[in-house]
Amino acid sequence: MPFLLNREHKGWVNFKCRGTFRQTMAERILRIKFSPGSSLDYRFEKVVKYLIELIEDGLRDEYVRRKAVQIVNRAGIGSHDELGEIRAIVKWVQNNVIYRKDPIEVEYFQTARRLIKDVEGGLSAADCDDFVILAGALLGSLGYPTGALIVDSNADGVFNHVMLLVKTHATTREFGNKWIPCELIFPTFKIGESVKISKVYPLVADPSTARTPVMKKAIAGLAGISGKQPTSKYQIPVVRMLNGLFGGR
Repeated sequence: MPFLLNREHKGWVNFKCRGTFRQTMAERILRIKFSPGSSLDYRFEKVVKYLIELIEDGLRDEYVRRKAVQIVNRAGIGSHDELGEIRAIVKWVQNNVIYRKDPIEVEYFQTARRLIKDVEGGLSAADCDDFVILAGALLGSLGYPTGALIVDSNADGVFNHVMLLVKTHATTREFGNKWIPCELIFPTFKIGESVKISKVYPLVADPSTARTPVMKKAIAGLAGISGKQPTSKYQIPVVRMLNGLFGGR
């Protein structure tokens, strides 16, 4: 998920179907390029926008829901086993999607349907944001609140990685009613485990397209965050990280 691209986004110039994203992009790839001099705020805002919208689009897709049902049924998950369903979807994504870097100076965003079809066709190639789009859409199609946790995993102040966020409806013994981070690109990670991180920017996908922030205090099991840290300078109107994210209210 290379957020530090050096190209300014030029609207829809990288699609053939200009202006018809929601109707025709179910199996296509969104390619974003940025030009020299574009601000980090601008680039970050575009990445956030497409990441969440693709999760929201995917969770409404009947093709995606049918795949999610197939995954949990084949895993033998019984009725009302929320953590079982989450674990089955996360494990399927970890074991079946292949991590590949995006081309230099280009950011790819793939739809959930496209990602599923590429797995089934032996053409899987995705980076961390695509993993989150797919897992978030699959779990969202089964009714779970989902989102993305954008993180600084190098402790250099740069948001460079993204993990899945998911939440059960019923309180569980293991996670209570907290949001659960899921590291998807490493199959050895269990739900609730994360890479070591120093800064987070959480987002929630919503079927009604509303975006709401998630407080760090309501996320279980994050590794590497301790004490008070400065909040991010990014303040996007529709998705804001509140000042209490790194401690306090």
